[in-house]
Amino acid sequence: MTDGKMTTENEKSKSFNLKEFLTGVKAEMKRVVWPTRKELSSYTVVVFIAVIFVCALIWICDTVFARALEIILR
Repeated sequence: MTDGKMTTENEKSKSFNLKEFLTGVKAEMKRVVWPTRKELSSYTVVVFIAVIFVCALIWICDTVFARALEIILR
């Protein structure tokens, strides 16, 4: 078990190093598996369909609640 004093001293001794960070980012970006153009197109279509579906669902719920509130407040 480490005591709190040692942890804070270790954290203070580690400062942010931009060059080291960017080197790490570059190494991680090389590991990324990028989608093909065809995959990207199909993913985009799926996202648009999902957005349209959610928008329609919210519109239907909003309309139903607005009508219900209108009936209640009459």
